[in-house]
Order: sequence, then C-alpha cells, then structure tokens
Amino acid sequence: MAHAGSLDRARARLDADNRAAQQHQAAAAAALRATAAARAQQAALVTREVAAAAALRVDETATAALVGTLDHLTRQAHAARSALQADSAAIAPLLPLMARLALHPAATLLAADAAPGRAAEGALVMQGLTREIGARATALRAARRRYAALTADLSAQQAALTQAITTQQASDAALQRDIAKVSAEQAASIARHAAEQRAANIAAAHAHDLVGVIARLESDRRRAAKARAQAAAARLPAPGGVLPQPLRGAPVAGRLIRAFGAPTAAGPATGDTFAASPGGVVSAACTGQVVFAKPFESYGKLIILDCGGGYDFVMAGLERFSVSVGQSVRAGQPVGSMARYDLHDPGNQPSLYVELRRHGTAIDPAGHFGAGT
Repeated sequence: MAHAGSLDRARARLDADNRAAQQHQAAAAAALRATAAARAQQAALVTREVAAAAALRVDETATAALVGTLDHLTRQAHAARSALQADSAAIAPLLPLMARLALHPAATLLAADAAPGRAAEGALVMQGLTREIGARATALRAARRRYAALTADLSAQQAALTQAITTQQASDAALQRDIAKVSAEQAASIARHAAEQRAANIAAAHAHDLVGVIARLESDRRRAAKARAQAAAARLPAPGGVLPQPLRGAPVAGRLIRAFGAPTAAGPATGDTFAASPGGVVSAACTGQVVFAKPFESYGKLIILDCGGGYDFVMAGLERFSVSVGQSVRAGQPVGSMARYDLHDPGNQPSLYVELRRHGTAIDPAGHFGAGT
C-alpha cells in the first residue's frame, strides 16, 4: 500500500510537471508572438516617421525660397537708399538758392551776379534736379513700402512655419516615445519568452517522460520556427548586397549649388553640395546602417551610412544628429538637421555635402537619390 501511494504520488507529480511544461511553453509562444507584433508595430512607426519628414520638407522648401526673396529685396532697398543719399549730398549746397527761387524768383534773378539768361538757365537746371531727386525719393519710398510688406509677409510665414515645425517636433517626440515604448515592450517580450522557455525546459526535465518530452520539443521547435519566420518578416529590412534602393529627391530641402565633377580649387568635385533650407531635416539617402556620426576635422558634423554592396553615403555639414552609430535606418528616415534660420543674415544658408563611395571610390550620387531640387 505504501508503494502504491508512492507510485500515485509519483504519477501525480509527473502529471503536474507535464502540465507545467505545457503552460510554460504556451506562455513562451505567446511572448514570441508579442515580440513579432512589437517589431511589426515598430516598422509601421518608422514608416510614419519617414512620411512626416517628407511633409515637413515642403514647408522647409518654401522657407528657402522666402529667404532668397528677402535677401534680394534687401539689396535693392540698400542700393536705392545709397543713390538717394548721393543725390541729396550733391544738391545740398544749392538748396538755399532753390528755396529762395521758389519764394522770390524775380528778386533772386536780379540779385544774382550773372546775365539774366544764365541765371534763368541755372534756375531751370536746379528745378530739374529737384524733380529728379523727388522722383527718386518717391521710388525709394515705394521700395521701402514693398520691402516692409514683404518683410511682414516673411515674418508671418516664418511664424506659421515655426508653428508647423513646433507641431511636427511635438508629433515627432510623441512618435519617438511610441517607438521607445514599443522597443521596451519588444525587449520585455523577448525576456519573457526566454524565462518561460527556461521554466518549460526545467519542468520537462523533471517529467522523466522521454517520449513525451521529445514529441513536445519537436512541436515547440516547429512553432518557434514559424514564429521566428513571422518575426523576421516584420523586422526592418537589413542592408543588402546590391545597390541601395534610390531615394526620390535630395537628402535635404534646398537647391544643388555644385554637382559631382564640377571644377574646384582642389580638382573635380567628388560629391554634390546643396544650399539647404535653414533648420532642414536631413534624410537617409539609402536603407542601411549608421557606421559613423560625429564631428570630423573641417567637415563639421559628418555621418556615414553603410548601404550594403560596398556602397557608403557620406553627408557632412549637419548641426545635429537624430541617430546613433550602429542604428539601422530606412531610405528617407530623418538622421539629423541643418543649422537654423539666421534673422540677421538672411542670405547665409547652411550647406550639405553629399558623397557616394563604392568600395572606397567616389562616384556620382545624383542617380542614386534623385536630382537636386
């Protein structure tokens, strides 16, 4: 009877171990599914980030155009003011006589120490000069009004853009918080899967039912392989071994000011240089991995993306990075930003230098991210 009781207790313990192993395996599978879902959600959030950066590019391009308009108008107003000041200085010594002619023309002509014909001629010349200066003064006032109107328009649009950028930054911050939350959930799911898998293994080892353990492990292996395949499909695409997928448009809003191969003091240019929109977002020129991101000699802040297949994109002149070394990025995903708008020097815009290297040799990047805007 004692032996039968021990056997019953052993069987009960075996059944309990088997049930515990099954429960832990189910929990491990659920954790693996949660990991795959978190990776899919993270990929969707990165896609939203790329779309948001593209929308912001439109506002930044408009700002770049306004900066050029204000700079041109400022130079016109300065030139008109200088011309008026020069004319005013030239006619200043004659102003008392012109005023006297306007008030007492006959007396002034009789008092002048010159023939009446020449005095009258001088008066007519001064009156002509007076009309010319008046016309120039009117033109300058019109230019000033036009400058003030455009300056006010620029200020209004700059305020609207600032609000749009603030809203975008707030949305981006919320997006980054979502990405961080999903990443934390993914890490927690991975840890939970590992813990449940260990617990299942311990329970299975205690069961002493070799046939059941083998069958269960085989089933678990098939489920884990399927879950891994689903998780792999949801991951961000890794750098490939072929030419990177092209990006539509340049990596930053602005205009191309020096193309690959253009003559420079040091020889033909080995990359493209863009006059960037102030504060513009710099996007990844390919899908790949960040291998360098820090200040480098006279280039300023420099970032290098390994695009796979021996291709590397180099971008220099940034003011701020939004990614770090080792991070995988998609084509079009924000990686940093340019210097912001300078109210005291509207004609001074930041520039971004972009170079594409294949196995260490510089090649023309234009065909691999689209024509410059």
